[in-house]
Parts: sequence; C-alpha cells; structure tokens
Amino acid sequence: MEKLKLKLEPRAEKGKGPARRLRTAGLVPANIIGNGQATSASVVEKEIQKLIDSGIRKATLIEIELDGKKENVFVKEVQRFPHTGQIRHIDFFKVTPGKKILTTVAVKTVGVAKGSKAGGQFEHLIHELKVKSTPEDLVDVISVDVSHLDVGMSIKVSELPTPKSWDIVINGDPIVTSCNKTKAILAAERAEKAEAEKDKKPAAKKAAAKK
Repeated sequence: MEKLKLKLEPRAEKGKGPARRLRTAGLVPANIIGNGQATSASVVEKEIQKLIDSGIRKATLIEIELDGKKENVFVKEVQRFPHTGQIRHIDFFKVTPGKKILTTVAVKTVGVAKGSKAGGQFEHLIHELKVKSTPEDLVDVISVDVSHLDVGMSIKVSELPTPKSWDIVINGDPIVTSCNKTKAILAAERAEKAEAEKDKKPAAKKAAAKK
C-alpha cells in the first residue's frame, strides 16, 4: 500500500471564532496528540476528506508534515456537523518509533471457501482484532485466504498471518471463519446413515440363517 501523506499548517488561534474562520477558508482545525501533549494545527478540508474517502481504517498510519517535521499518526477522531456532515474537527494520534501501541486492525477474507461450493455455509465471525504493535510492524488489515476451507473446517486467531511481534489482545483462541454443515447436508447424512443401517439388517439375518 502506498504511504499516505498529509501536510498540516500551524494554528496559533483557538476558540470558536478562529475555528469558524478556518472552515470558511476551506480548512479544518486539528490537534496532534501524543506523549501527553497536544499540538494545534489545521489541514485543507478537501485533502483530509479525500484521505477519509480512500477507506482509511483505525490502524492506518499517515505521514504528516508540520513546520517541516514529519511524523506518523493515526486518525483518532473525526467530528462532523450533524446536519451537513462537514468535518468540524479532527484529532490525530502521534506514534513513537519502536514503541508498541494498542490499536484495532481489520480482518478480511480472500477467495471463496471450497466448502461453500459444496453446499456448506461460510461464516466470518471476527472482523476486527485488538493488537499491540510497533508502528514499524503494523498493518491496518489482515487478509486471510479461505479458498481451502472445506465443510467442517475453520480458521482460528492463532492461524492468522500476523507479524510475530504482535500481541493479540483476545481471550482464548476463537474461530475467525468457518465453513459449516447446513441443515440440508446434515439431513442427507442422516438419511445416508439410516439407509446403510437398513442394508445391514438383511445381511445380518442371512448370516444368522446360514448358521
């Protein structure tokens, strides 16, 4: 994925009046939060809206530039005006190289499960995971290939293709995705079993008669 970049400008004035003037000029008030501090800035509304529309996630890292200094951040919160949907304010969270952070990554499936083609029911149970990761090892989405999944098979959290450095914050080892037997398949299996049992009885009677 191409690195996302955004240029910000310093913001000295605070309050409703200056913020209103910024929005009139096509800018959005912003804060960069990190290490117990908050830096005020502004960003071009069209640029940040374009970035949001591109499909960024909770764990998407963005390289921002402010006063010639570049840093990696997440979008922490986007506030909008309820009636218009216009961005009112945006908060960025600054990450520190080498320091693990707690965030949420998406889990995406790729392909069509083999068992689905055989009439099985495919289920995707976990769509997001909380993880602790350094910025260097972080990805915002985990893609898991499900094309090999046959009826009765599943993929657990421990089987996901995640970086070894990650700490996954979850209880146990739950199933992420599975391909289960449908009622129709179960009914067919019961009928097949009943037919096999039925065929065994005459054979058993013949064997007993010979004795």
